[in-house]
Amino acid sequence: MKKLFFALFFTATLMANAQLCTPDTTIKVPGFYPSQLADGAVGTPYNQTVMILSFKDTSAVVGGSKQKVTIDSLKLTKVIGLPTGMGYVCYEPRCIYLPSAVRCIKLNGTPNQAGLFPLKFAVTAYAKLNGFFPVAQPDTIKNFSLLITGTSDVATIQSMDQLAVFPNPVKDVLHVAHRSGKQPQIMSLTGTIITASWEQENGLWSANTSAIPSGVYAVKVAGVNRIWIKE
Repeated sequence: MKKLFFALFFTATLMANAQLCTPDTTIKVPGFYPSQLADGAVGTPYNQTVMILSFKDTSAVVGGSKQKVTIDSLKLTKVIGLPTGMGYVCYEPRCIYLPSAVRCIKLNGTPNQAGLFPLKFAVTAYAKLNGFFPVAQPDTIKNFSLLITGTSDVATIQSMDQLAVFPNPVKDVLHVAHRSGKQPQIMSLTGTIITASWEQENGLWSANTSAIPSGVYAVKVAGVNRIWIKE
């Protein structure tokens, strides 16, 4: 009786999950979709479906050399970089995805951090070398970022021509979010360019400002300016 109850409960759970996430069966190319996630806002519930079609093959280092292997399944082990207040839900047992069909996960929750968050989908590909020898190959999908806007430290971005500068004021590291792909410039209010070393990941530019004297400065990207304060 207990086994029957568990079986019915498990089946009902799978049916409920299936209703919450309907895969897009038109996707034929392996990968993670959509290419750009919807923007969110601090204090507002967020719900984004991500479709996954597992790759059919990958490269793995076997015996010191890189070899092509056929993938049996792809396991999502973690979504790295989500703002606090958010998480993810898998709709497959143990977050394992097969190459045979499109499946999905959901990024959800109520974010309480503003900024542009580069996301990393950590996965492990379970494969077989020569169709027999099992191989587990870790990988990371890095081509996603999630923009969370807020009222206090991030300007709302509504188009490609706008940008966000945060935190403001800043003590050490300044972050600049802009989707033009161009490197920001830091300038004094008199127009003098301040040298800074920038790092970029998925549209989020970061620079250490610890060597810049306290004062009021501007950030310029693609003809757009934002004023910020260095403490």
